Amino acid sequence: MTKFRYLSLADQFIRQLREGRYSADEKLPSIRQISQDLNVSKGTAIRCYEYLEDHGWVEAREKSGFFPGRKALEQLTASSAQHAHQPSAEALAAISPKRLDNKSLGLEIVRSAGRTDQIPLGTANPCVSFPGVKRLYQLLKKEVGKEELALTDGFISHYQTPPGAEKLRKQLSQLLLKRDLHCTPDQIITTNGAQAAVSLALQATSQEGDIVLIESPCFYGILQCLEAFDRKVVEIPQATSGGPNLDLVAAALDKWPVKAIIVQPTLNNPTGKSMSQENRQRLIDLANQHDIAIIEDDIFADLDYRGSAPSPLKAIDTQDRVLYCSSISKTVTPKLRLGWLVAGRWHERCQHLQFVSKMGLPAHTQNALGSWLEAGLMQRHLRLIRRRYQQRQQLFQQAMQAYWPEGIEYEVAEGGFLAWIKFPKQCDAMTLYQQAQQEKINITPGPLFGSAKANRHFIRINFGLYQDQPEYRQAMQRLGELIRQAMAS
Repeated sequence: MTKFRYLSLADQFIRQLREGRYSADEKLPSIRQISQDLNVSKGTAIRCYEYLEDHGWVEAREKSGFFPGRKALEQLTASSAQHAHQPSAEALAAISPKRLDNKSLGLEIVRSAGRTDQIPLGTANPCVSFPGVKRLYQLLKKEVGKEELALTDGFISHYQTPPGAEKLRKQLSQLLLKRDLHCTPDQIITTNGAQAAVSLALQATSQEGDIVLIESPCFYGILQCLEAFDRKVVEIPQATSGGPNLDLVAAALDKWPVKAIIVQPTLNNPTGKSMSQENRQRLIDLANQHDIAIIEDDIFADLDYRGSAPSPLKAIDTQDRVLYCSSISKTVTPKLRLGWLVAGRWHERCQHLQFVSKMGLPAHTQNALGSWLEAGLMQRHLRLIRRRYQQRQQLFQQAMQAYWPEGIEYEVAEGGFLAWIKFPKQCDAMTLYQQAQQEKINITPGPLFGSAKANRHFIRINFGLYQDQPEYRQAMQRLGELIRQAMAS
């Protein structure tokens, strides 16, 4: 099959970028220069750069030209195994396996987040006031209408048994191709959200008392799941660049009989950080070497503002050991509770667990989402919400600068709608959470996301709902006053 000229040209640039031919701030050849030097049309050169930009290999800078992009910079800065260091005995002692005891705090905070008389700055729910979401509910109404007609006709209903509605799984198969995942509809299991997918994966790959690695901080739902299933946990501190510290992962795998590791490599909740492609490959290599399962939570990846998030671990998994979990709960709406699991070698086991625990999911919600995806509404919806969340993050930053004191650390998120905010050591997140509750302001304190003492100086805030509304602005102002009081004391 003949390859388009612009794709061949793009492959040539990718090879050069992989080899480090261009430094981080070195300008790439201009459109005119490519056209003249390589005897191609300007249109071909433009399409080549558009392709490279879409896939993260180059970055267009206004009035400056093209420069190496995210993927190229990862190639330049990453050195995976060469940078491995043997952790100290103290570092290993700090991450020794333990059972968790966090359920009471988790239930308290999650329940408080559902109160309607509060300003919801702490929840991880997306904004649903978008046209695409409204269209999905219209399709859902249509599916319910079909079921009503079936009742009139005396149709005998039946469970929608695992792996789920074929229509939805076909569309999910196409959707996952955009994340560089090649899987058939039969390899996908629909679940009751991503949390249910992680739960199935954990039950399929480990038993009570087994050791599971997690990155810390991580989504509190994972911690709750591990506690409920009585797993021993090794909390691996997150690396500065995102993802678990792989030197500690390697040391833990050498020291203890680990069964699985749970990671959120792209736009971690709560920190918003993403693993480099090199570190993803190193994690896969470690898992292969020690024969452990990787449970990958990819729920936020489609909210990467650059529109081309790094490929998931599942895309580079050659031994079928990655269990890939995701859902529409962060991109569309959490209320339909629809997610999916690509379980690899554990497919049959997960499918059976889904059957005995849930029997199946409602057919009308699955078919409605299948129709919505079939209509091509997802990509249009994602483009809109990524722009909106990026704009709202800017408004949120302006409010922080206006109302909060100096000395607060916050890295601008590269995607999603969550901010992980660090306070000076005299500020205690749990105290601030309790004070904010009295003011009817909801925030999420850091200790919910892991046992590390440092988490006591962090909070997570959702800026996806922030549009400079008066009540939200007043909440930010009052939080600033509470923070000042804590810093002064």
